[in-house]
This record gives sequence, structure tokens and C-alpha cells, in this order.
Amino acid sequence: RGRVITSRKGLWKGGPFKPLTEGMARTGGRNAHGVITARHRGGGHRRVYRAIDFARPQGTAAAVVERLEYDPNRTAHIALVRHKGGAAAAALRHQYSYFLAPQDVKEGDLLHSGADAPIRPGNTLPLSAIPVGMAVHNVELRPGAGGQLARAAGTACTLVKKGDDGYSVVKLPSGEQRLVLSRCMATIGVLSNPQNKNVKLGKAGASRWLGRRPRVRGIAMNPVDHPHGGGRGKSKGRISQTPWGKPTKGYRTRHNPRTDWAIRQSR
Repeated sequence: RGRVITSRKGLWKGGPFKPLTEGMARTGGRNAHGVITARHRGGGHRRVYRAIDFARPQGTAAAVVERLEYDPNRTAHIALVRHKGGAAAAALRHQYSYFLAPQDVKEGDLLHSGADAPIRPGNTLPLSAIPVGMAVHNVELRPGAGGQLARAAGTACTLVKKGDDGYSVVKLPSGEQRLVLSRCMATIGVLSNPQNKNVKLGKAGASRWLGRRPRVRGIAMNPVDHPHGGGRGKSKGRISQTPWGKPTKGYRTRHNPRTDWAIRQSR
């Protein structure tokens, strides 16, 4: 009761394309020593990993969308594409790839990749060839390394400015504006499944299916386990804190001087 899920109408009903799948090791939030490094993780339904091509091979030959699929490992949908010859197809053993599927891309569409590709949803171009103000996703941070920004359902970055110094200003979904090399590739359009933000799990078991374990409130613990613990009644007697004593509301924890120069406006 109360469960809300997104529609999967139009998605492939069969299994994934076998040559592009591989097994996934479940860590349960533990490191190599068996110590919990990520709390509240473990269990969940068994999954098969779909190998997504985030780098989008360059070339003039187009790739045709064979079908759109559900991917249990991410919130956005994915597209199985077949390369129609060229260098990209020659480098692949089976001539198929999985791409992130943007909105407005459907079965049978042709997707291009390269500086001379048309400005159309699903096509991948360098930032230098994309008009200012365009919504893009799967944006690279280093040329050739594959897209890393805006890969979740319904997300996109906005190209704010193109400079003469070889850098472009990109606004991220968080509101942060940062410099990215204009040679970096990005895909036109907003990612699929925008209604994912309206999903309601409806019951605790649905959260367990996703591999999430229960989250115990600090106020319900003992003082030895959490700063909010102990005390008679429900008073925590201090500002909200993490189990390690850091404030949780409004306290900036980012510390990465190596990339500070690239951030033009923080989120």
C-alpha cells in the first residue's frame, strides 16, 4: 500500500545482451579486511552487471538503437546499440554496446559520435562543438576517460560558457559551476526515466531488495555508540551530529585542494 513505481512501458521485456554482461561481487559495505566502511549496506537482490560504454567510441559511422532496457544497477534506462561499421565497430568483437539512454531516443534511432555529429539528443560531441545553454549528460572530466558527470535518471548539466583558454563552464545538477576542458565529450539531452524522483518504496522490504540495511537513530543508542545516545527521555541535548562528532546540518566537509581551482561557483 502506498507503493509508487515508474512505468517501464516500451522497455525490452527479455534479459540483457549476454556478451555485455558480467558478474558482480557483493561487498556488503566491507573492505578487504572485513571491516564495515559503508554503513547500512548488504543483502539485496542478485544482479548482473551491464557493461556500459561511457566513453562512446569516436567515428563517423552511426550506431542504431536496437532496444531500450531496464538496468537494475542504475536509475536511468540503457540502450543496446549496434555499430554500423567504421573504426568503432572494428574494435568490438560483437559490434554491440550499451549506452545511457536519454529522453526522446527510441528504437531505430541513429546515434552519432564526433565533432561533426548533428545537435540531437543521444549524439556525443566535444563541449567546444555544443551550443551554449544546451542540456548535456555523461560529461567527461578528462578527455577519453569516459563520462562521469550527470549519469542518474532525469539529470543533465548545462553548458554555461565556452572560453578561449580551452575550458568551458558547466553547471552541474547540484548547482555547482566548474571548468571542464572543451575537448571533453558530452552527450546531448536529458537522461531517461525522469519520474524516478517520485518513486515511493511503500515498505521496508523494498529497501532491502535494493541492498539497503536498516538505519538506527543515534538517539536510540547508548552514549558509547553515538553523540546523541543516552540521557533520560528523548533529548539529545546538542546539535545534530554524525557518529564521529561532525555537525550534520550546513557544515562543509569538502576538502580537495587539488580540484578547487576548477570550481567557479560552489553548490
